[in-house]
Amino acid sequence: MSRTHNESLRILRFWRDLEVFNIPAAPSARDANSQTKISTLRRSNCSYELLPWHSTDFSPTKETGYVHVVYVGVADTEDLSKLLLKGIFLDQTLSERECRRVTGSGWLAAFVVDESGRPKPDSYLPASFAQGVAAMRETRTLDNLNARIARAKEEFAQRCQQLQDNARANTANVGILAWDDLDIELDIVRRQLGKAASDPRLDWRVVVRTSRVKRNYLDDNLEAAKDFLNSFYLDDLDRLIAQAEIGRPFGAALQAYLGPPLRTQDRIDILTNHAAMAGLVSAKRLPSARWPASPKHPLVLAQHAAVSQVTHSLRGAQGLIGVNGPPGTGKTTLLCDVIAEIVTERARRIASLDRPVALFEEKITVAGKSFYPLKADVVAGTSIVVTSTNNNAVKNITQELPASKKVAAQFDSADYFANVMREVFRAQKVLDENKEPVDTWGTIAAALGNASNRRSFAQGFFRDEYVVKRQTDRLPAQVQGDEQGSTMDPANEETGEQLPAKEHPPSIKQVLEAASNEYPRYQEEWRKARQSFLTLQAEFESCRTVLERAETAALRIGEARSRLNELLAEEHTLEQDLQTRQSAVEKSGETLVTQRTIVEANKAVLAQLRAGTPRNLWDWLMEMFGQETRRMADLRQSLEAPTRALAEASATLARISKEVAASEAALEQRRTQRKAAYAARVSLERELEEYTQALQAGHEMGVTHYPDKAFWLLAADTRHRASVTVGPKLDDLRARLFLQAVDLHRLTVLANAGKFIANLRAVNGMLTGGSRDKLSTEHRPLLWDAFFFVVPVVSTTLASFDRLFAGMGQASLGWLLVDEAGQATPQSAAGAIWRSQRAVLVGDPLQIEPVFTVPKSVADELRRHHDVAAHWSPIDESVQTLADRLTHVGSWVETTSNSSSDEAPERIWTGMPLRTHRRCDDPMFSVANRIAYAGQMVQGRVDESGQPTPWDFSCSLGESTWLDVRSDRVKHPVSEDEIDCLLDCLAQLRRDGNKAKIYAISPFSKVAQLCRDRAKAAKFEGVECGTVHAFQGKEAQIVFLVLGTAPGQQGSGARSWAASKPNLLNVAVTRAQCRLYVIGDTSQWGSLDYFRELLSALPVRSIPSAKEKSNAL
Repeated sequence: MSRTHNESLRILRFWRDLEVFNIPAAPSARDANSQTKISTLRRSNCSYELLPWHSTDFSPTKETGYVHVVYVGVADTEDLSKLLLKGIFLDQTLSERECRRVTGSGWLAAFVVDESGRPKPDSYLPASFAQGVAAMRETRTLDNLNARIARAKEEFAQRCQQLQDNARANTANVGILAWDDLDIELDIVRRQLGKAASDPRLDWRVVVRTSRVKRNYLDDNLEAAKDFLNSFYLDDLDRLIAQAEIGRPFGAALQAYLGPPLRTQDRIDILTNHAAMAGLVSAKRLPSARWPASPKHPLVLAQHAAVSQVTHSLRGAQGLIGVNGPPGTGKTTLLCDVIAEIVTERARRIASLDRPVALFEEKITVAGKSFYPLKADVVAGTSIVVTSTNNNAVKNITQELPASKKVAAQFDSADYFANVMREVFRAQKVLDENKEPVDTWGTIAAALGNASNRRSFAQGFFRDEYVVKRQTDRLPAQVQGDEQGSTMDPANEETGEQLPAKEHPPSIKQVLEAASNEYPRYQEEWRKARQSFLTLQAEFESCRTVLERAETAALRIGEARSRLNELLAEEHTLEQDLQTRQSAVEKSGETLVTQRTIVEANKAVLAQLRAGTPRNLWDWLMEMFGQETRRMADLRQSLEAPTRALAEASATLARISKEVAASEAALEQRRTQRKAAYAARVSLERELEEYTQALQAGHEMGVTHYPDKAFWLLAADTRHRASVTVGPKLDDLRARLFLQAVDLHRLTVLANAGKFIANLRAVNGMLTGGSRDKLSTEHRPLLWDAFFFVVPVVSTTLASFDRLFAGMGQASLGWLLVDEAGQATPQSAAGAIWRSQRAVLVGDPLQIEPVFTVPKSVADELRRHHDVAAHWSPIDESVQTLADRLTHVGSWVETTSNSSSDEAPERIWTGMPLRTHRRCDDPMFSVANRIAYAGQMVQGRVDESGQPTPWDFSCSLGESTWLDVRSDRVKHPVSEDEIDCLLDCLAQLRRDGNKAKIYAISPFSKVAQLCRDRAKAAKFEGVECGTVHAFQGKEAQIVFLVLGTAPGQQGSGARSWAASKPNLLNVAVTRAQCRLYVIGDTSQWGSLDYFRELLSALPVRSIPSAKEKSNAL
């Protein structure tokens, strides 16, 4: 086993052991709805509360029954954490941070009880953390934990049998659970935590979750309730450990996730490396499709870069990428474009088929019925799952995508089984902010996850009948939540009279049944749709070619212009030089002629002298004997001067001739150079004309920016608000290409109606549980391929991932999109990443961190035991931080350890950076930007001059303000005067008829709960209350931040916790689009890190306390 593989195994074992000690959350009143009742029960020595199955309120009828989930040993999570810590380390206590992190209630054991009050023997689940405490206390190891849990389950089954055996003679009460039995269960489970668990000061209670269900679905709901109790992540972690132990390699995504961080020198910061950013937003990497949002709102620089990097780098490869998205920077917009490109890529594969039926392999039998597998080369790697630990995050995406308002008005004719999705939304009770049904454009996404969501989706998606006589016939409530909705008959509440039956939109089954009767029509429509898609694809390629040329022109035109100027100057210089040289050559020619005349004259003198004294015979004879006659001597002397003159003249002539030849050669060279310069200039002018035409073509497509030198000279905020190499015309085409891709999917389904009815019937059985036990591991991916072909996107929480995709193995899913990854513990995503070929992890390490209930000292002990580095611990790390440090193209984010101006910024490496914020007005934007991002975010809503453009909003409470409340009515952390201040503000808004969306949030759960209770009692509708943690990913026009805490030392620890990092305040202030009203004591909060910045940004208004008001009277 390699060193890397061995380290992965240690990490997984560490995570598994940590998950053992995670305290499971008990249901609370917030989980109740019209069909689900949460009962919190206590028994004292002299009295007890009635158990639900003994109450007439839950008497079964012929049509409805009840499922009870009993949680034993329920206590505050903080108390359970303390018991956990004491059970392992006798002398350790929780820190203030840990106390604040562990909110709500937990439980020690849970099991299912039927409507008669009889426990289901095989439903028992002991909380693993209690068993882990006992194991650590006894053996200091968790090696035998599974055996302990199995033994606890067996012993519960034995107690159930004993309950039956010891029943009274009255058979009607045989085996019915009573308080004495619950006391026994509590004693058994709390014994695991040690002696401290018997402290009489602990508030032990029983919580019962009672769900009313249609009798036809009673057995299914009992099974669903048992599934719901199972651990979220332990099974997956055990599965991965087993694979690692036999040395089988993980897929690329999980292997990267468990791998070492990148070296600093291998990281590319695209916010400072302009060449790297330019490469990402280059036209040649532009995805072919986009979500059909308005082309007037294109992706800005960093969004474009992120979409390009995700779709380009992961298209033909497996792996993972982290994306860093501060609040309001368009993470959902980015994911929508990624989804559009994946769907369009599959459409390209469909378009390669010659006929619709070519989509399928040979028929097989699945769960005893016919099934038609889809060809892998068409569907492989195209499934998309959106997930998060934050249920709101996954709902937001999969309930937004099908909504008509998510599609721009110019594309309002888009229809992808729109009526089917309306029926699904009706079945899942999806309503808009005004509690009205949501209009839909397409069945593009499905919110699945838990059994309730799966079944309600299936009921709307694959329903058999058009008219439903009674809603109860097909809407059984489920154990797991309020998504399921009512099972009540649609009767008049006052008279009980049955209302008329309603006709609902058709299900996919009914649509396909109708299509199967029109086979020739849909074959022909498929061919037309295929051709339309190919035409649009070709048009896009042509447009992208135009843009590539325009981008090339933008990158080169500046240099070409400079070169042209150089050529013009060079040509001018050559011309001047040519003229000078021409004159010089001409003058040299004249000199040459003159010199030739001189030479000829000298020659004539010599000839004349020689001719005047001709040689005679005697002269010749004397010369033969080496003698010279007097006559010849005189002649020789007379020739010396003329000869020298001739020689000199001839030499001068030769020199001048050579110079003239050289000058003429140089002149010819200059002529050649001038000709070449002219040709180069003409060519460059032609090239510049082509660049100009290319840029004009780009301009006609609406493109205003390219990643050229001029762009990088713009101010940073201007760059981040700009869109590069895209424009309205091209974005319109890309949106139409996506919609045509979707329509090609629609017609492929309709043209193969019979086969898809068979396939979706099998899928329906898988989703509802009807065929769950009959499906083999090899068949499950085939069923999911069929479903993803019709519904491209599925959402689920990470907690439900294992159950939703049971039987799906390594790399069996195409794309995993994790939203709000900064809120997820590292181990929570391991199983999901293992099942996926590609993972895109989107979040922000400077927003809410993961909620993890295991005390730090326990985590540190386990980490040391497994020899694992601190950066793998969920105490301070998240899915996002792990993904960021593995993403080589990203950026450094500067933050500060506190808001003091003299504090040096701290650098954090993140994945692909988003920077342009479009949600908040000031001061919310500026405060968040200063406390968390060192000013690196950019305000996206500005006018042409770059000045912010606030939302068109007015409020009778005035501008954002800090309402300074000095309270003496405090029960830490609740301040009654602060709650009164909130209610006064809400009352004023109601009097003024303000219809704005309003949040009231607090760092502390007790404060948030009281806000919720008091607002509900005062009937303030439309006001959502909760902790800051519950609101990440959400936004409202008005936000009240109710700080709470007791003044002085009593509340100092809680305040220090809230101000220990910028994360909590960053999320709180960025929930507010238009107004933020902080309610709290400035003398207690205003000097704290980050809150000091908030105070300096807000006007302060003093609010008298109740005592001050009384004194004033």
